Order: sequence, then structure tokens, then C-alpha cells
Amino acid sequence: MKEILTEVYRTVRKTSGIDPSKPGNLKQILVDDNAFKTYVAGLAESIENKKDRETFVVLAENTRINLLENSMFQINPYESLTLPILRVFYPKLVAKEAVSVSPMDKPECVKAFIRATFSPSNSVTQYAAPVVGTDISGGPSIGTPVTATMPVPSTAYDVLNVAGITSTQAHLERDFEITAVSADGTAWTEVSIIPAVEGHFSSSVTIGGSSDVISGMVDYLNGKVAISSATDLVTTVRYQVTCSLEENRINPKVTLTVDKVRLYAKDRQISANWTINMEQDMRALFDVSMQAELVNLLGQQIALDIDREIINALITGNLRLNAASHQGSFNRTPPGGYSWGTKYWHENIIPVLNTLSAQIYTDTNMEAGNTILANPLDVAILEDLQGFNYTGTSSADGDLGYRSATVSGGKWRVLTSAVVTQGTMLIVYKPAEELRCVYLYCPYVPAVLHPFPLGYTPALTILSRYATSLVRSNGICTLTIGA
Repeated sequence: MKEILTEVYRTVRKTSGIDPSKPGNLKQILVDDNAFKTYVAGLAESIENKKDRETFVVLAENTRINLLENSMFQINPYESLTLPILRVFYPKLVAKEAVSVSPMDKPECVKAFIRATFSPSNSVTQYAAPVVGTDISGGPSIGTPVTATMPVPSTAYDVLNVAGITSTQAHLERDFEITAVSADGTAWTEVSIIPAVEGHFSSSVTIGGSSDVISGMVDYLNGKVAISSATDLVTTVRYQVTCSLEENRINPKVTLTVDKVRLYAKDRQISANWTINMEQDMRALFDVSMQAELVNLLGQQIALDIDREIINALITGNLRLNAASHQGSFNRTPPGGYSWGTKYWHENIIPVLNTLSAQIYTDTNMEAGNTILANPLDVAILEDLQGFNYTGTSSADGDLGYRSATVSGGKWRVLTSAVVTQGTMLIVYKPAEELRCVYLYCPYVPAVLHPFPLGYTPALTILSRYATSLVRSNGICTLTIGA
């Protein structure tokens, strides 16, 4: 951090003539658009992730407004650390890699999420989009998957009535087929009898060594079927057919609703106080090195506290709102009698992770779980896997942060942090689009310093304001790691 601050201060001095290392000059930077942009751009330059850089710029602007609104005359020296703290705080936040981040520009806002529901033809049943297990866009299918039967003989069997519609609403498609025949309605013989184009049919069938001929006529327009048996052997037939949507009277419907989530910024703050003597010493030592040390300490702690809150909310939400299928277990030590060793035993965690990720896919109808959050001691299990590779870290020079990795050829992104309680792995779906979010983290004023003297005792308060909301609990699973 010292190197970043040194370079940023040098650039701002060169381009604007303002020295950011002097705490009393911060207000000049805040009110000067060009100087502020240069200052923020310098702080953001070393943030590797493009989206993180963009978010940092938005949060920096929110912080700028907050500082100016709360500092009418002069800005306290310690408030000059606010933006550097934000630079440390935000990249260290592991939760932002697992949930959707949407900065707020005011302390209260409404986020809208569009939900689509489909109703199949001539049905009041609604299905959340996208629909996997039911045909939506076709006409009502009779005999598939629920078996439809017709008595023999019949002079004008109303097939459309089986679907709950009339000939004024629809007609039959020309895919009518008799699929089985029976002499008693219990034992069936598979057949395939397809009428001619005009609807006539006649076919020989054999049941238990006896032969029969069934014939008839399908009235596609009115949805009626006439059928007879030559020997009265066949008493019942199975059939299947689709109702036409040509008349546009029974078309499937989609309903769009807007779910509104109202978000309120809540406060998280830490206060510190010290003696007048220490205040004098701090002013004397207030150089770039001391600034960097304070920035690292305060930024790291805010990030840890917010991470802990969000991760615990994900775990609690899964246990409270989801079915048992969203929970799994795995023992880190092999069972007795397992002779292949611990490393090979750990490969067995992959099928468990596959199942939990697939459960998210099934329940959300969006995508499988793609992000794993875990304690370093639990990630040690994944490190034994052949396809495990570390890809980066938010730590620098021994600072506490998080590490990122991939496993199974990039199927999951693994985030390891000491904030995650040992013994619990989180599997989460992290979407690319906010509209599909599982959990929202909405920073308003991420971290700002305010001096609040307590009588003659100097004091300092670190304030963070943000909102959170669990949007889709079915995008979360947990895996308990046993001993």
C-alpha cells in the first residue's frame, strides 16, 4: 500500500499541484474534478479485476459526496485516509466474489427483479420461467404423458372434451395415433394405427392369438372419433393426439411480474480514542508509512466484518429456507478399511459437489452452483484434487485476505478465507447479471472516517453504510465437512 500511495501522491502533485500527502489538502482534491479523477484513477489502477475497478470508482464518488456534505469548512487529517481505506477494503472483500454487487447512490433504493411465469394451453397452472419439465409452447397433448383411453365401439367420442376444450376453441392436429388395444381394459397389446390424411383408418390386430379388425373415422375439425370392432374382441384402445393452436383461443400465456426489493443502508462502525500525547505523536509521525499502516489495519477489519455478515447470512438462509436436498456432508478422513489413502479418498468430494451444484441448477432453472466459499483448512481437501489450481490472492506482504482458485477444469471458482467457519463449505450460484442474483450487496458509503472528540479526548469513528438482501435462497447449498 505504501508504494501505491507514494505513486498516487506523486502523480496528483505533478498534474494538479496539490500534495495529497498533506492531510489539509484533501478538500482541495475533493472539490477539483480533475484532481479527484486523477487521485481515484491512481488508486484504482492496481486493482486487477475490471468490474472491481469500476465499482471502486462509483464508491469513491459516493464517498466524495459524503465527505463534502459532512465537512463544511475543513477536513480532519484522519479523514484524508478515507479513500485509501476504501482502496484496501473493497479488493479484500471476498463476499463480492460470491454475491452480486450493486452500489447505491442514496441511503434507500428499490431494486426490481422481473419474474416470468408461463401457463400452458387452456390451463391455470403457472410455472416459473424457464420451464424444464412441462411443454409450454405447444397445444394440449392428450395421451402424453397421461394415458388416454377410448371405449370401442364409439360413434362420436369427443376427444377435445378430454382436454377441457370445445370445437369452437381448437381442432385436432393430424397426429392422432392409436397406440395400444385391449380386450378387457387391463392387458394391453402395443400397436401403431395412424389414420389416413382424411381421417379414415382400418387395421388388423391380434390379442392372445385371436384376431380383430378395428376401423373408424377421425373428425379433426370437430374433435370427434368414430371407432368399431369387427369381432367385438377389442373393447378399449389407447390413443394420443395434440390439440391445435391455430384458432388462437387456447394459446399459452406468459405473465411478467416485477418483484421489488426495498433496500435500506445500515450502519457498521468502529470507534477509537487515545490521549492528547498520542495525538501529538501521531501528527509528528503522520507520513506515508504511517498512513499505509493505518489504512491496511482499518480497511482489512471492515472487510472482514462485512464478509462474516454476508457469509453467515448465506449459510443461515440455506438452513432456514431450503429443503434438505440443499445440504450435503463429506468426511475428510477415509472410512475404516479404505486402503487407497487420504488423497484418493478426497476425490470422492467431487460427486457430492456435483450433486449440490446440480440441485441449484434444478431449483433455479438458471445455472449450476459455480462458486465455492471455504475455510483454508477445508480447501486443503480440494488441494489434493488433480484439477485444483490457485489463480490469485488479495493478500500482499502477509496481509490477511482471500485466495482464489479453480477446480475441475474451471467448473467451480474456489474462494478461500479464514472468515468462513471451518467445517462448512458454501456452494453458490454467482450470475453475470444482477437480474438473476441470489444475494445482493449494495454498498453506499463503504468506509469513511469521522472525528468525534469526546470532551478533551481525541476520537475517531470508522463508518460503513450498505444494504444487503437475500433474493433467491435456492441458489445456495452447504456442504458439512466432518472429521
